Amino acid sequence: MIIPPFLHKGDLIRIISPAGSIDPNLIKGSEDYLTSWGLHVQKGLNASTQEGRFAGNDKQRLNDLQEALDDPQCRAILCSRGGYGAIRLIDKINLNAFRKSPKWLIGYSDITMLHALLQIEGYASIHGGMSKMLSDQLHPETSGINPEPGILLHDILWGTLPEYFTQKHPLNRLGEVTGTLTGGNLSILYSLRGTPYDHIPEGSILLIEDIGEKPYVIDRIMHNLKLGGILKRISGLIVGQFTDYDEDPEFGMSVTEIIAEAVSDYTYPVCFDFPSGHVDRNLPFIEGVIVKLNVTENGAKLCYEKV
Repeated sequence: MIIPPFLHKGDLIRIISPAGSIDPNLIKGSEDYLTSWGLHVQKGLNASTQEGRFAGNDKQRLNDLQEALDDPQCRAILCSRGGYGAIRLIDKINLNAFRKSPKWLIGYSDITMLHALLQIEGYASIHGGMSKMLSDQLHPETSGINPEPGILLHDILWGTLPEYFTQKHPLNRLGEVTGTLTGGNLSILYSLRGTPYDHIPEGSILLIEDIGEKPYVIDRIMHNLKLGGILKRISGLIVGQFTDYDEDPEFGMSVTEIIAEAVSDYTYPVCFDFPSGHVDRNLPFIEGVIVKLNVTENGAKLCYEKV
């Protein structure tokens, strides 16, 4: 896996909107926050455009993304938000120039699409907060936002890699494993099944999170992954945050219990309640690199083995 160069003061970062439209004030806030890091910030031409639910039409969004990927001076790309729309671009992206000057891609949710593409091509990327999170970081004392994700994103981009610890969870399965960290939004991973971008490697440690999906939908997706052999070939599972849904009393299991049941036939370690997803404490992590997951009676630890 190729690791893009870590950042230094004065480096160029571009903000683009490859999926859903966004409040321009949030882009401006993230510009100001990234500038406070000493970075040179450029906004994509169509980053603040709105066309229905999208940040411009497909051609506009693709042009901004392609320009950022191609730019040899650009060292990182911040996707302003997720939403929906990256799947309409993924098969049109050209990585020829990117291969000559790799850079960090940052985002989550719908941006899971782009992480999958980069991992298939052999490049690491960052699953982490986007413009709203960074904009709120400007004044965490008044916004009420947790400052930790912004601090950790800066540290990762500058080459200081964190270790993460979680509290114990009754559904955790104990064990220690080393593997490639991959994954992201569960619904997006599901939408890539059967396509050239369906990429969950043998022996990988899979992280999943989601928002607004009904419990029976989560059950359907987990059984798809089981029937398709995905859950059998991974070496560990990290369950992030599942938010903005109502439990279904008629189903008879909570969402966490649904996930635990889906992997009950396997013996690898499983960590629940990892702080990743559509929550304020959405901790960033590098996708596509080797990590160690150690789940004990006291909780879980995730650390990087080789970057």
